[in-house]
This record gives sequence, structure tokens and C-alpha cells, in this order.
Amino acid sequence: MAFSFIQLADPQFGMHAGLSGPDNPNRGLFADLGLNVPRFPKVTGFQYETERYEMAIAAANRLKPEFVVTCGDMCNDKDDPTDEYAELMRITGKLSKSIPMYWVSGNHDITNEPTQESLSRYRKLYGDDLYSFDREDSHFVVLNSTVCQEPSQVWDEWEKQVEFLTSDLMEARGKGSRHIVVFTHHPPFLTSVNEADSWLVLPRERRRVLIDLFVKYGVSHVFAGHWHRNHYSYFGDLQIVATSSVGFPLGNDPSGLRIVKVYDDRMEHEFYGFDELPGSIELE
Repeated sequence: MAFSFIQLADPQFGMHAGLSGPDNPNRGLFADLGLNVPRFPKVTGFQYETERYEMAIAAANRLKPEFVVTCGDMCNDKDDPTDEYAELMRITGKLSKSIPMYWVSGNHDITNEPTQESLSRYRKLYGDDLYSFDREDSHFVVLNSTVCQEPSQVWDEWEKQVEFLTSDLMEARGKGSRHIVVFTHHPPFLTSVNEADSWLVLPRERRRVLIDLFVKYGVSHVFAGHWHRNHYSYFGDLQIVATSSVGFPLGNDPSGLRIVKVYDDRMEHEFYGFDELPGSIELE
């Protein structure tokens, strides 16, 4: 039976204000990574993110997908996201109760160097950061890619992810799941599984562990965020999809969301800016 879901990435309440101002030093950091931050006047608050996340939730209510998944960086403040989180949840509360929201942890949600304290805070706010679920004959896995990127203070959490992923994918393949899909925040790589390490992707050592498991058990897609722009790469039959942000974009792609259609024999997906959203999701 065909169905659809909506992927969101990086609502990141507070980022627009954090990058505002003509002399913001963070602009150069992003430029070094090939990401674009235009110059604009200093602002405060998170009206920018509020407007766009409101549009995302309204679109989900209108389009009626099977579920919505948000691939990390829900808030911008790594240390005290209290106000940002309150606004995120106020708007999320408008999502129809018939449409589940699945959260994926991002580096801003648990800091760039996760600790047991930051992981505990995340789990208190959002629930599990490592889990899976099924829809129809398809299987979906949520990973904590920030732990994969920087596990030095929580090495047991990295080991737990590998153990969970191995057993979970084995079970999904064993029961004949038609599609197996993984949700992360960081894409595993930009263009090549052997490319150099960078802040944008997972380190080669742990990247390869994950990719080998994905290939072994037939994962078809990895949907991610983190880059605030759209990007697509492949490793054999595995497609890596980075989706532009709900919040502030860092490239040529606008703020928006991705609609994914799941059929028996394939999956199709397309990104839409908020000013070009369809009136409905048509399934064959």
C-alpha cells in the first residue's frame, strides 16, 4: 500500500538572529565550508523560524502524510534552548494528532561533543535518540549521528548504536521489509565514501562501519539535514539525501520541506520551497 511522509530538517529556532549583523564572525566559518551566509541587519528573537515552521506544520495538516520526521537541530542554542524549545513545541502542538512527529537529534540539540548530560537533556525533551518504527511493509531507523561524529566522551553510546543498528537491520531484513530507510542529522559523506573528514559529514572510520551495515542489509535511503541546502549522493544502490532547512538556508535552496512517496517497488521524493508546496499529495 502506497503512503507518504514529510521530512523536515533544521528548524533551528534562533539561528537567523544568531547569524544576523553585518560583521558576524560565524559567516566566515560557514564560508570556509562552502556554505553561504548573506549579510543582513541585526535582529533578535526567532520570528523568522516561527513563520517557516508554522508553514511546515500547516502544510503537514493539509497534505496528511503518514508521519513527519524532523532531522535534527530543532533549536540553535546548544546550552539553554528553553525559549526556543517552548516555541518549537507550541507550534508542533498544532500538528494533527493523527500525524506522528519523529525527532532526530542534531549537533545543536546535544552539542558538538555529546556528553551523558547533554544526551540526558535531549532524551528528557524529545524522547529516544536511537529507535526504529514500521509503516506498512517499510522499516525506518533513527540514529544519533552526532554521537557517530564525535563519541570521545560517550564511546559506549557509539558502541550501543552499532549493536542496535546491526540487530535492528538484521531483523528488518529477516522479516522481509520492503524498504529500509535511515534518518540522521549528518549525511555520511558529500560525494565519496572515502572522502576526507570534515564538520559536514561523519569521520571515515565510523562512516564506513555504518555504510557497510546499510549495504549489507539493503538500506535504500539515508535522509539527513545539517547542511541547510539540498544535496544528493550515492553508494551503489544507496542514496544519501541532505534536505534544505525549514529555517535559515545556507545555499541556493529556499526554506522548505521534502515530500517522500513510498510505493511497493520504489520511493520517490521531491523538495518544495514554502512558496511552491502542492495542494495535495497524489499517490499512484
